[in-house]
Amino acid sequence: MNLMLNIPDDLAARLIAGGANPEHLALAALNDAADQLARGAAPVRLTPAEAAARIRERRKGTTLGGVTIKELVSEGRP
Repeated sequence: MNLMLNIPDDLAARLIAGGANPEHLALAALNDAADQLARGAAPVRLTPAEAAARIRERRKGTTLGGVTIKELVSEGRP
């Protein structure tokens, strides 16, 4: 099956700048979801504190690819 997934340009650009391939990430996410369904696992519901801890853990090692916050703010201004 072929699936068309529209990834917003700004999201794709951030992923690519971070050295990631948006197509591979989308496929990995779908594989993870399929594995969970195959195991009969229900979707995980996290408390806000658990979700925040998970986000903090996952962001370790993630960079802006050399772009500063100030540059990002300036880019978003008209």
